[in-house]
Amino acid sequence: MTLKRWLLLITAFLLLLLTVSFIYFREVQSPEWTAINAAKEQATKAADLMEIEKVHHHIWQKNSWVVEGINQQDEHVYVWLTEEQQPVIMKATEGISEKSLKDNFISKRPLAEIKRIQPGLLDDKTVWEIYYNDGEKPDHYRYDFYRFDDGAFIDSQS
Repeated sequence: MTLKRWLLLITAFLLLLLTVSFIYFREVQSPEWTAINAAKEQATKAADLMEIEKVHHHIWQKNSWVVEGINQQDEHVYVWLTEEQQPVIMKATEGISEKSLKDNFISKRPLAEIKRIQPGLLDDKTVWEIYYNDGEKPDHYRYDFYRFDDGAFIDSQS
């Protein structure tokens, strides 16, 4: 075989590999994308959202979705969605902000390295979840839960 045919064969193989990889990725991600779109649609209807900023998937005691967005009154709101109960809608001003929670957390645990802060549900109550490395060696990761409305500590899990 000539060099030209080898290059053509390699190019065709790479294109085939890329196409198969793309189809596989799309097939694997499709259920997640469908669930995100369903959560967005449900939150938009429940809270009259004009704009969606973030969608969080929270799994602790139950599977829930938290959608952050801007409603018709130009207010930042959070919408908690589960299959078992009605949507819970709270304005951001009714709770402690993520930044305030993070600042309070860092002041109490300066060695901790925060990996993620997200809203969620714990015992059917709206919470902030902080997932972090406590700064000790060997690495030890923890989840702390704080009430969404006032930032009061609820529980810590390993």
